[in-house]
Amino acid sequence: MLKSVRKIYLALRRVSGFFGLMFGGRAAREALKGLSKVDAAAYASRIVSDAVLLNDIPSPSDSENLRMEFIVQRLGEFGISNIFTDETGNVIALFPAFGTRRDYLLVVAEVGDANFSPLGNSVHLGKDQAYGQGLGERSFGAAALLVFAEFAQATGFHLDKNLLVLFTRSSSVDEREEAFRHFLDGWGANISGAVLVRGTGLGVVESKHIGSYRLTVDVRTQERELLSQGDGASAAAVLGGIASQIGGITWDERRTAMVNIARMEAGVGYGHWSAQGEMDIEIVAEDDRLLETIKSVVTGTIAKAGQTVGTKVDTLVRFKRSFGDPGLNSALRGLLGTVLSRLGVRSDIGFLSEKVSVLNEKGIPAVAVGITTGMATLERDEVDLEPLARGFRQLLLLIEGIPDALGGREG
Repeated sequence: MLKSVRKIYLALRRVSGFFGLMFGGRAAREALKGLSKVDAAAYASRIVSDAVLLNDIPSPSDSENLRMEFIVQRLGEFGISNIFTDETGNVIALFPAFGTRRDYLLVVAEVGDANFSPLGNSVHLGKDQAYGQGLGERSFGAAALLVFAEFAQATGFHLDKNLLVLFTRSSSVDEREEAFRHFLDGWGANISGAVLVRGTGLGVVESKHIGSYRLTVDVRTQERELLSQGDGASAAAVLGGIASQIGGITWDERRTAMVNIARMEAGVGYGHWSAQGEMDIEIVAEDDRLLETIKSVVTGTIAKAGQTVGTKVDTLVRFKRSFGDPGLNSALRGLLGTVLSRLGVRSDIGFLSEKVSVLNEKGIPAVAVGITTGMATLERDEVDLEPLARGFRQLLLLIEGIPDALGGREG
């Protein structure tokens, strides 16, 4: 269905583009010139209010429909008519270009928080910060994109490219990026560039490309009572032994690779033998060959550990993350650096976001931007409010500059 919608839309754009270029192009160009004078503080306050509302909506839900329904409602309130959804829960809003361009600029944000809890996600607002589980990385990014859509609709913000605004499931609730990949299967061929809007990370320029594997190890040992006769280690002891063997190894002198023990659970508490346990392992490397070597060593070590103690140990490869394409993103990274310098925001180097890697797999240049600064702790996210206005202005200037940065490239 989504592919047919795209074809119909493109046909309509070819007809209406001449009229848009004739009657609206001048007004759009004048609006773009005034981006540096936009009252970003007013939009920043709306980002906060939408983030608070989003963060309070239970997640995950089926296809993240609860939060997506809120987003569709807000887009409708802005007066946006070109709103579409698909079977995986993606929400799409279209803003046509003035002219007859057939390619799209994609602006995307993640929706969903696998660690949601009614109490933890309740937001507390202070003078300079907002606090709440999942608030920074998830809710502020989606809220910023919502407010950008409001801005685009209210000001007649148009580019030389068709603008495609997408809300898709976060990697927190969709580890394999199935919803995002489904969207790209239908639209990717016509997308010439993309921006991932993140809640935090203002000033971070993602230039470090890494690949990774995520594995889950399942251990099951014989059930027995404490102090009963029997041989063999507990599931907790087996997992601990595996973790100690693979978790502390330095894989290369430059430290461009590591094995991270992300999670380990075994047993139900005091007085009970731990007969079952799970461990999540993340393998990260900056070189593909090294990544594959480490994966082979890790899975071999796990298999040998199970054989040694006579225990059933299963390893599941959850997914492999690609490295992305450094050259493909260079023009957009350069543009982001220029925008940050113009706004007086200190830049730093960061690792490539997963969705940017997925976009690069499709041959689409992409860049990720943070709307504000903050930090995540075990209990909650702490989000700084003061930088929001500069973060939102950064988003506007970046999107406005992308058509020129990409030159004549079309999807």
